[in-house]
Amino acid sequence: MSEKHEVKKALLDKATASKILRVVPRHEGFHFYKGPGDDTGKVAVSLVDFADKIRSVDIRSINFHFTRQDFEKWMRNVLGDVELSRRISKIKRDSHGEKLRSEIIQTVKSRIEELRST
Repeated sequence: MSEKHEVKKALLDKATASKILRVVPRHEGFHFYKGPGDDTGKVAVSLVDFADKIRSVDIRSINFHFTRQDFEKWMRNVLGDVELSRRISKIKRDSHGEKLRSEIIQTVKSRIEELRST
């Protein structure tokens, strides 16, 4: 890879990382529900906020959204993080409860560290 290409790639990565880590308006945030129409009242407006909120949100909310692939959709379609969406989708579909919470937190925290180091 040429030096010029590497510089361009680094700039693109930094811009992409900034976009993914940005704070979105509340209406674009991730709204946690325990089930259809059963709002927890919690909304994550950034990836960092998501990592924080998922630690304490009702476990039923995590199970509900995970089975519907809502986390992956929000990460890909709102934050623009195709890679994190892919990693979340690789968590075993039969995972649930605190084990699932732990896997999601670890996956998201790892991605945040990667994005911050670009």
